[in-house]
Amino acid sequence: MKRLLPLLALAAALTLPAGAAPKKPAKPAEETVKPAAEKPDFTGRYERAGDTKTVFILHVRQTGDSAELEFSAGNADGSGAAPDGNGAGTMNEKGELDFTFEDSFGNKGIGTLKKTAAGVQVTMKPEKVTEPRAVKFYGVATLKRTVDREN
Repeated sequence: MKRLLPLLALAAALTLPAGAAPKKPAKPAEETVKPAAEKPDFTGRYERAGDTKTVFILHVRQTGDSAELEFSAGNADGSGAAPDGNGAGTMNEKGELDFTFEDSFGNKGIGTLKKTAAGVQVTMKPEKVTEPRAVKFYGVATLKRTVDREN
């Protein structure tokens, strides 16, 4: 009889279907969807940081994913070309503001405004140049948000 019990237990184990063993409860699926990142609001007045020879001022009015921009640039001593311009843009999937612009000399181009640890970075690339003297104010620059001054 003592030999019969282990044999019966072995026979029972071999005849049970493979899926009959109790399963451990499954772990709940972890949330894989990240909450939507809040898109930055670029509304405000910005000035070029760290450059005392040139002035670049940018005004941004953002509503939702679209924005209007106005800028003015010039040499601090008042010499040379001093372009004014405006443009319009939309937010991209990276949380940056992509825009097109045209200045008072007829130069046209594209740009991007993005937040950085140092403030915001503006990148302006002329695509149609009619007055080369104004182009020196474009490129990549770090801007700081400033108080909007009344005239």
